[in-house]
This record gives sequence, structure tokens and C-alpha cells, in this order.
Amino acid sequence: MKEMHSAVVIGAGALGLMYADRLKTALGENVFFLAREDRAGKISSAEYSINGKPASFSAFTPDGLEGPVDLLVLAVKNHHIDDILPLVKAASGPDTVLISVLNGIESEKRLEEAVPESAVLYCIAVAMDAVKEGNALTFTSPGRLVIGSKDNDKDNPSLKAAVKVLQASGVTCEIPDDIHRSVYWKWMLNIGTNQVSASIGGNYGVLQTSREAQNVMNGAMMEAVKVAQAEGIDLREEDVKGIYPILNGLGRDGKTSMLQDVEAKRKTEVEAFSGKLIDLAEKHGISVPVNRTLYQALTSLESRYGMSPPSGCTTLL
Repeated sequence: MKEMHSAVVIGAGALGLMYADRLKTALGENVFFLAREDRAGKISSAEYSINGKPASFSAFTPDGLEGPVDLLVLAVKNHHIDDILPLVKAASGPDTVLISVLNGIESEKRLEEAVPESAVLYCIAVAMDAVKEGNALTFTSPGRLVIGSKDNDKDNPSLKAAVKVLQASGVTCEIPDDIHRSVYWKWMLNIGTNQVSASIGGNYGVLQTSREAQNVMNGAMMEAVKVAQAEGIDLREEDVKGIYPILNGLGRDGKTSMLQDVEAKRKTEVEAFSGKLIDLAEKHGISVPVNRTLYQALTSLESRYGMSPPSGCTTLL
């Protein structure tokens, strides 16, 4: 099994900061951010706070790389993936292992196309309640990574090497029997929790206690189950009920990433959630009225603070 000695993180948001900070435990100063020139300088000079503890990180542009890195962690939003592919290519080589903690069901396929010589693992991040405000990151639960190889081989050398360094960094890892089911399960969870929280402006406490919010969440997630089944993924009705022990374990004051985006007037990941689900539903002839309503509600919110609606979105009505 290959030993990992270096790691680079792309994306200095809540998850990027959390995993970069953890990886420094095992790899020290061989952990850094990779960004375009305008961002690299800001990250390097920033004074971060992680649960009240001061933190700082090095950041480089592709020109500053000495060669491919051992581990590459992607922690950006889905709509930024095209922008960061040049960074991915600059840091990747035949021995590089890539892990994407992006939401949705498509990032790994995009990475496989971009860097076919590298090892792309399939991964989801679950049960964390990280909130980043300015340069301050707070969380009560760091969650865990559910991670696997495309062919679900638990003895995959790249998988074992990545899990080893992550666990040495204090990151809890789980290798499921079917990573593709796990990816769709997280997509289902986001379709419910992220979209409803952002639509109503509710934190985790609201989602934990509001029966009305839960009814909408359940409806949205059941539509995701039907679409996943049509795609050949083994999601089930009981998976919808199974999200509540996780949800109820999160800090009441925590916020979903989509709610944080709406409050900061940033573009949301609605296209990767209900937008993608609607596309797949139309392919299979499945009715998804709850997600159509959430899609329109969220794109309307975005348009109020200056985000342009995607082309053709009115055809979803």
C-alpha cells in the first residue's frame, strides 16, 4: 500500500477548512490549499478560527507545485467544478488519489473524465454541522466520510491508503458495501434537508421539530427514492426515515450549506439537487411535484439577489 506524504485541498469553505485542519495532524506542513492567484494570496494571509482555535494555512497556485500530490480533496460547490478542473489537472498524476466531498451525484464522473490516469474514489461527507462565517469555522459534529472505490473493492490500494491517512488525521471513515447507494442516499438527504431549510430559512432545530417542514422534506426525498430506483440504485422508503437519527444529532443552531448560501446571497446548489432530479424524472416519466415547487422557490430566491435563472427553467413549471 502506497504511503501518503502530501495532501492538497481545493476549496476553503467549511468542509475544506475542516479537512485541511484535520489532515495537518498527520501530514503537517505538507498540507496546503491550491487556488488561482487571486484566491491563493487571500488564503495564505488569512487568520482563521476553527472552533475558537487560531489556524493558518499555506496556499499555492499551480505554478508553485513541485509535482503531483498524493491526496487531493475537492471541497467546492458543484457549480464551481468547471472552474477548478485546471487546478485538479495541475495537481494530479498517476499516483494521485482524489476524493470529492461535493454534493450531488456527478462530481466523480467529471473527475474521472478530467484525470483518467488518477484514482478517483467515491465519497460522501455526512453528519457534520460545520458553519463558516467570515474566517471563523464552528461545528459540534465533524461527521464522517463514507468512501469507496468505483467497483466497491474494499481492498483497493488507493482506498486503503486514503483511509489510512484520513484516520491518522482523526477523520472517521466508513467503507460501505455499495458506495453508489451511499452517494444517492446523500443526494436524497440533501434534496430534503438542504432545499427545505433554504426555502423556509430554518436551521437544524427547525428541521428537527417542525412537522410541516418534515412533511415537505419527506415528500421531496420520496421523489428522490423513486428516481434513484429508476436509475438502478437500491434506495428504499425506509431510507427516508433513516435520516432523522442523523438530523437529530446535529446542533440545533447549525445550518445547512444551502441555507448559508441563501443568507450570504450566493448561488445555491439547487441545480445539482432538484434540478438534476427533475431531469432524471423526465427521462423516466416520473412525477416530482414537490421538487418542482422547491426548484422554483429556490431559483426565485436566487433571482431576488441577482443570480440569473438557468436557461430554460420555465419549462419545469
